[in-house]
This record gives sequence, C-alpha cells and structure tokens, in this order.
Amino acid sequence: MKVIIDRGLCDTNLTYCQRCSAALFRHPEGYDRLCILDIIDDNKDTLSLEMYTDGRTLELELTDEERELASVEGWESLADFDPALFRSGGMERWRELRKIPATPHNMPENTIDLQQGKKT
Repeated sequence: MKVIIDRGLCDTNLTYCQRCSAALFRHPEGYDRLCILDIIDDNKDTLSLEMYTDGRTLELELTDEERELASVEGWESLADFDPALFRSGGMERWRELRKIPATPHNMPENTIDLQQGKKT
C-alpha cells in the first residue's frame, strides 16, 4: 500500500502531525485526513510513504521495524531532515481548491453535486 501526503494542506503543528501520522501508520486503511492525497493499493506487503513537506519529497518504503517506530513516533522519526515545527497557508490553499469545479472523474457515484443541487 502506498500513502501520498501533502503536509502543505494542513496548518497543524509538527507535534499534532506526528501524532496524526502515527495513527495512520497503525491503521492506513481506516484513517483519513486533509493532508492525505491518495491511498493506492500497489499489491505490496509493505507500506510506502510519499510525503510533500518543507519543499521536499520524502519517499520511503517502510520495513516492519520502521513502521512500528513510525506508529509510535510519527513520520518525523524516519525523515533525514528537520521538518518545520509550525505550518501556515493550509486554509488559503483549501479556499483556492474549493473554487475548482468538481469533475465527473473525481466525484463518487450517487453523490449530490452541491453546485447543481442534484444527484449525479
């Protein structure tokens, strides 16, 4: 399984992000947050992480030992750099994303299109 995360979509501080990501590493299929862009079934037994943060891309394929560490300490324990403690700008990015119209390929079936006011 591969999890793709963009930390720029969230304004939480690093401490909260660590706690949140630790829960994700424990239960990747049962956890959803604003920063998670995608969860892909890549037919591998390992958990892979692709994270965009601090102008970098962190890509890891976690061993069982690394996943256990990350499920307690969070993603920062696996990073080879010191991430920023505080983040800002997430709300502005969400406001801009809200302006982009939904397209049929990214809308689940049987949902209500709020712009049209009808079922799709």
